[in-house]
Amino acid sequence: MKHITKILVVLVALVACTGCFKEEKQGTRMRIELSSQNVKDDPVMRTTSEIEGYAFYVPKGTKWEVKTWEDALDKCATNKDKPGEVLTEPDVIATYDIEAEYQLTFELWSRYTFIVIVDKTNRIYATRTYETPMNLPETFVHLHLYAWRQSGAANGWDVTNPFPDDVREPLVPTEEEEVNANE
Repeated sequence: MKHITKILVVLVALVACTGCFKEEKQGTRMRIELSSQNVKDDPVMRTTSEIEGYAFYVPKGTKWEVKTWEDALDKCATNKDKPGEVLTEPDVIATYDIEAEYQLTFELWSRYTFIVIVDKTNRIYATRTYETPMNLPETFVHLHLYAWRQSGAANGWDVTNPFPDDVREPLVPTEEEEVNANE
């Protein structure tokens, strides 16, 4: 009986320890829900714009930026500390599904990434440096793109509006426009 008890204790200990030896995996599938607001009085709504997303794998501690609207369209990122160092071949191109709850999906399998999201319709873009988590298969993120605002930062994203004075159409018609449409 003593031997059976010892064997059971050893088996229970071995089973408990198997979780300690799991293989760790760097990276995640980042899913981004995009919302837009074209003019200040619009409600914030799901994005229906033409969106493009891409990411570069970058070394730890480096700081990157997209300097101009043309750079955003050309997929060009510049090292802030070494302006001569430029990345032009993204490591990841996001998939975009306008019908999905989380419209933009990145497969990020490097520890450090620089992510760029471009709203081609409203001519604004957002960037962020992101450290991918260990053993987290999916990450869900929200990004609000306010086309009427000057550039700014929110929730880890730097949103750049290179054309803040552009007149943009409201996403929702005003009451006057609705009355005129019904006449």
